[in-house]
Formats: sequence, structure tokens, C-alpha cells
Amino acid sequence: MTEESASVFHVPSKATGYRMISRFFQIADLGNPFFISPSDEVILQVVFEPHRVQEKAWVVYFNYMLLAAVPVEEDSKNAAVLRRNVHLALNNSSIFLEPREINVQVLAFLAMHGEDYAAPNTSWMLLGSACRQAEALGMHISGPQGSSESRQHQLCLFWLLFMMDKSCSLAFGRPAFLPTALYHHVPLPDDSTLLLYQPHTRMHGAEIHPRVSHFGAQMLRCSIELAKLMGILADVLTTGHSAVYSRMELRSKLNAWYSYSNQRMTEILEVERASSTADQVREMALGINSMKFQYLHVLILLLKGEESSSSLRLSSAREALSLLTSMVSNWNSVYNGIIWHLLYYPFTSFFVIFENIVHHPGPKTPTVEHDLNLLATTVTYFASMRSQMRLLATLCTRLEHVAATFLQLARNVHSASSGNENPPCEWHDHERTRVEVEELNGSSYLGLLPADMGAWPGHNPLGKGKEARRTFDSMFDWFSWDMYYGDLQG
Repeated sequence: MTEESASVFHVPSKATGYRMISRFFQIADLGNPFFISPSDEVILQVVFEPHRVQEKAWVVYFNYMLLAAVPVEEDSKNAAVLRRNVHLALNNSSIFLEPREINVQVLAFLAMHGEDYAAPNTSWMLLGSACRQAEALGMHISGPQGSSESRQHQLCLFWLLFMMDKSCSLAFGRPAFLPTALYHHVPLPDDSTLLLYQPHTRMHGAEIHPRVSHFGAQMLRCSIELAKLMGILADVLTTGHSAVYSRMELRSKLNAWYSYSNQRMTEILEVERASSTADQVREMALGINSMKFQYLHVLILLLKGEESSSSLRLSSAREALSLLTSMVSNWNSVYNGIIWHLLYYPFTSFFVIFENIVHHPGPKTPTVEHDLNLLATTVTYFASMRSQMRLLATLCTRLEHVAATFLQLARNVHSASSGNENPPCEWHDHERTRVEVEELNGSSYLGLLPADMGAWPGHNPLGKGKEARRTFDSMFDWFSWDMYYGDLQG
């Protein structure tokens, strides 16, 4: 590809272009009621005259929607031209600077499903830009402007951003963009609009069992309520307190939310099982597991620092990692959460178990072996995700390496404390420890651990004696980790 051709949008043949349009509408329907599609006039221009499209976000949305759907095993030629069109369209700064509904939609889409943009720093900035534009547009305000359908769509998109904002905050340890205290009274979309969200029936054989499923609508209601609680927790982790609930009250609210949500969604699954295909049932079960995984993640963060709850926190972390094998999936699934649920949430539980092993060393027991196996399950999980998500292969490899490094460190500590004379990579003394950590690339990671995890033998965590680099010191420093790999590439 020449430099000149690389700067020009790829325009398909007429036959190919119309096939792309047909495929786009099939996929885009899954985003209803959050995302809207371009008009017929605009979509023809997006495909055949992309250079003339005024709102370049439509070019990004169309091409990335198709890019994300390219099968893992398919030739990369089609993916390359789609990606090139996305990159060229994103060069238009108006997408990031001008508050427009389509810009909000596209930025949210890339932050949520954009495998090319899944790194912590990138996804965080995309989401932040989307939230700021949504506020500037007043998307949460139920005013007289526009049609009723348009207002409902805007409410859906606002609440999607609200949910993404809170989950992203608790994944990466940064304050939320959309203050919960300011927006928790914003009305939910009406029931008829929420019922439009049933992507599992559209993706998995709706023509076989035409019906209205209530599962997606209920999942949205439950997810929005959870996001409000997550927002309060984010405030607690940021400032140390909440003006709404105490930690005990928040824990009670969280447990009540999970009890109700799990029961309600399970009941709907059982009611709809007979009229659903096996794929649809499997998808709904994945949604219930995903919700449980998010609940455990929030609970573990909430219990941090409560000595009386250390046993519950540890058991919750074990339960969360035991769910990983059921969550291996790709974007052919619709209820597997968003990208940081799949990639970064597992490490919150991982490091709770890791910390317990290295700070409470003792003889070999079935419990310790079980915990080491759970850490190993996390390594395997990322290896499986690497094969599932083609565009995320490099990122999954890096996350797998992080998990594998700390698994080996935990094994080393356990072997040394057990008195094993010749274990692999045994830590015989502090000097040997430093050598082994360097060989494992562990020294690069140890300084990114939560600040309150404590010192290692022969190693002084980077966070000691200097200002904390993170807002939430109880979390792994994903942003520095991201920059570490960026420096390696540079």
C-alpha cells in the first residue's frame, strides 16, 4: 500500500457495498434502543462517498461495526480496509470536539466494544469525551425538544454512558465522570423502550421463536440500579466517605440488589426457557453469571480494609475467579458485559487471593493448592480470550503475562515457606529473590500493585515514599501498566 493510497478511504464495488450495508443493519439492530443507524441517504454516502460525509462519526460507526464482526478465521484483507477507513475518519477532530449525538454514540461504542481501543488509557479517554459531550447536549433532560422516540433514545444512551462510567471507574481506579449525586434521579426510559433490548433473540434465531423477551429489559433495570450503587462506592474510594450511605448501609443495599436481581433474572430465564433455543438459554445464563461477577467485584472493593470482613472478601474472590471459565466469550455474545469486565475485573479478585498466599505463607494444604489453581485458571482464561477476540490478541497476551508472572511469584513464596528444598524458582534468599523476580519481569509489575499490599522481601514498592499515582490506592495501576508497554513499543 502506497502512502498516498493509505490516506484515501477505501470504496467497495457496488455489489460489495450493498452486501456490507445489509450486514451492517443485521448487526446494528442488536444495539437497539441505545444506538441509532444512519438514514438511507447517509449510509449510501458512508459506503460509496465517505469523503463527503459531514459527520465522520458515521463512517467510524459503520466500518467498526463491520470490523468487530469479522470472523476470527477470516482473511485479514477485509479487516485491513475497514480499519483504515476507521482510522482516517477518526482523524477528523470534530468527533472529539463537537457535542453531537452521533459523536457520543460512536465514542461510547468504541469504548465499550472497540477492541482496537481497549487499552486503559485509550478507553478511559474515549468514555470521558462521550460523557462530556452528553452533558453538553443535555441528553439526561426530558425536555419538549424532538420526538418522544428521540427523547427515549437519548435517555437510553445517557444511561448506557452512566453504567459504563461507573464500571470503568471501578475497573481502573479513577473518579467517575458523571456524578451519581447529580444524575441518579434522571428517569429511566419507559418500559416499551426497554423491551426493545432483547439482542439474544435477534442474534440467536428469533425467527424460530418469535416472541417478546423480558430478559434484556430486566437486565437493563438491574444494571442501572447497580451502576448507582457503584457510583456511591466510587465516591467512597475517592474521598473516603459517602454523603448517601455508610459502608455498612451500602453493603446491605448491594446484597439486597443482588438477591432481587439474581432471583428475578433467573425466574425470567426459567419462564422463557421452553420458548427459547439452546443458544438463547446459554446467552441468558451468561448474562446472569456476568451480573454475579460484577456484584462480586463491587463487594470485594467495598470490603477492602475491613478486617472483620477479610474472610468474606477472600471467599468472594474465590467465587469470582471460579466463574471465569463460564465467561470465556467474544462479541458474538451479547450479555458478557463490556470490555473491562472481561479484561480487567478478574485481577481485583486475583490479587486478593495472591495477597493472601504471599502474606500468609504456610505448609501445603488443599486450600492453598485450590487458591494457586484459581490463579492458574486466570492465566488460562486470558489465553482462551486471546483466541476468542482476534483484535485483542496482543492485549490478552500482556494480561496473560501479568497473571502468569504473579502466579509464579505466589508459587515461589509458597514453595519457600513449605520448606521445599528444590522447587522451581525457589526463593532461598533476598538476592535470589531479586534475580527470580527480574527473570519473570516481576519487578516491572511489583510497583504497580495496590499501595497497601505491603513490601516484598528485598523489594521496595515504587509507591513507598512518594505521592500515590492513583486515585484508588487499593487497585492495580493499570494506567502505568499501559504506559509501560507503550514505552517498550517506543
